[in-house]
Amino acid sequence: MNQEKKLEQILDCAQNENLSSYNRVLKSLKKKLPFFIGTKKIALALLKDALGDISKLDLSLETRVKKSQTGKIYFEDIKNGKARLFINIGKNHRLSPGDLIREIVKKTGIEGKQIGKIDIYSTYSFFEVPEQFAEMVLVSLDKTRIRGVPIVVEPAKKKKNEK
Repeated sequence: MNQEKKLEQILDCAQNENLSSYNRVLKSLKKKLPFFIGTKKIALALLKDALGDISKLDLSLETRVKKSQTGKIYFEDIKNGKARLFINIGKNHRLSPGDLIREIVKKTGIEGKQIGKIDIYSTYSFFEVPEQFAEMVLVSLDKTRIRGVPIVVEPAKKKKNEK
């Protein structure tokens, strides 16, 4: 497995899995180390073990981390665990659902079948992704082009008649 995929897998695990049973292992490891070596050092050692030589690793993931640390993005329109996102491209740009799905899968690594409803209008579109991946999709599609058009992806606002 390549290193980028391994990092995505680690991030997905940290975000979506219940890791509480590993807490005992972490506490046990910390007890075996001097008190000034904390969990960060253990995490770094685990990354080194999982990834090996990172000298050629594409660290474009850094931009994702920096953006997410600047503040939590609020997703207004969430139904059944799916966040609805807006994108500034539509039928006039010859956008098809397949184009959008391919770009999301290519940039984020999430499976195409996880992408929910897609509504394509003349100059913009909406699509749904699982809530836990919504921020990653926003950041991953930043500065991307689809059909030559620079795209902007934002959280969709709720319809005015919905509460």
